Amino acid sequence: MKKVSFQQILQTLVAAAVFSLLISAQSWAGGGQHYPNGVEDFAVGALPPPGTYLVNYFLLVQKNHLKGPNPFDSFKADVVAEVPRLIYVTPLTLLGANWAVQAFLPMYHADIKAPSTPVPQAAIDDRDTGLGDIIFSPLVLGWHFGPDLHAVFALDIWAPTGDYDKKRPSTQILSKNMWTFEPVVALSYFKQGFDVSAKLMYDFNTTNNNGVLGGQVGKLDPGQEFHIDWATGYSFKNGLTAGLVGYNYWQVTDDEFAGATVKDSISQVGGIGVGIKYWPKMGPFSMTLKQYWEYGAKNMATGPQTQFKIIYAF
Repeated sequence: MKKVSFQQILQTLVAAAVFSLLISAQSWAGGGQHYPNGVEDFAVGALPPPGTYLVNYFLLVQKNHLKGPNPFDSFKADVVAEVPRLIYVTPLTLLGANWAVQAFLPMYHADIKAPSTPVPQAAIDDRDTGLGDIIFSPLVLGWHFGPDLHAVFALDIWAPTGDYDKKRPSTQILSKNMWTFEPVVALSYFKQGFDVSAKLMYDFNTTNNNGVLGGQVGKLDPGQEFHIDWATGYSFKNGLTAGLVGYNYWQVTDDEFAGATVKDSISQVGGIGVGIKYWPKMGPFSMTLKQYWEYGAKNMATGPQTQFKIIYAF
């Protein structure tokens, strides 16, 4: 077996920590975290009428703190991600719901720096621009229980199509080298101008055969995860909706590496912020701007993020 130096171990641990950027490092911060927290908000439970829709997500994520054990003093990680999403709501119904299909194409630029470490040679300065793991949903069902209450069920699937490289943490931001299967339930309640919405998700992750842990490369099985995006706001007559937005993420089961449970791998985080949506005359175009601040992070990189979303109906 090839010997692994102490410097190589430190380099791997640093890479693992910043790897948690958007999606939580798999070496000491647990879970897979394929899903970028907080991307959904107002009216998330209301599936639109039959037709074709384009949703474009733009994210600026800045991670500047680590909550958990780490072998270095400081790091900075910035990610710009753009994720076009195409939705087709069919004229067909199933179980009393409208049936839709959708696909996401995540693209990103990541810049990761860890300039201060116990061993200077272990410092990281890595950047990459590339394609993340494609998401598709063959089953999206939307129910409308009158004008006030709406619900959506979906099965989102992440395919390992990105440019994952176990030696480069910047390639691992939106590429995880594994499949993720995520059942989704979303609800929206509208009453007298108020919007209360939530999207609940549970993630089942498959094996990453090139996972990294403590300088070793092997089979990594990330733990299962439960997370929520939520929003509550008030819609004014001029097309503006404003209110609070947030998310909460909890890892539910431990990670496993080479068949053994990884101790202290459970991670969690919450985020809260403000959101403004502009939907002029309830026409084919709308846009939403959100700013989040995180709290309660455990075994994760953490920091503020800004999100901008555009929806267009063809």
